[in-house]
Amino acid sequence: MIKKLIFGLMWFVIIFIVSYTATGIIFLFFVAGAETNQAKYEAALAFRNTYMGFFAIGSLILAIIGTATGILPRTKKKPCAKKKTSAKKKGRKRN
Repeated sequence: MIKKLIFGLMWFVIIFIVSYTATGIIFLFFVAGAETNQAKYEAALAFRNTYMGFFAIGSLILAIIGTATGILPRTKKKPCAKKKTSAKKKGRKRN
């Protein structure tokens, strides 16, 4: 159970970093009329201040759902081992 929680937390961090970085890079490439680095820096700060909470909440929800359902790697339930019967089979007696 603890292993599943740790992997769920790890997936939360991974989902957050990847989605936030990818969206931020795309946002910076399409900033209209920003020819200087200062304008891009200010646009990036505005993006971060506006949307960081949404990315964190969305990543947390995806990590919880993925961990609970076992979709994410290392979060599946292990199949139960079959119980072996303790009774030994008796061999057929030969006459």
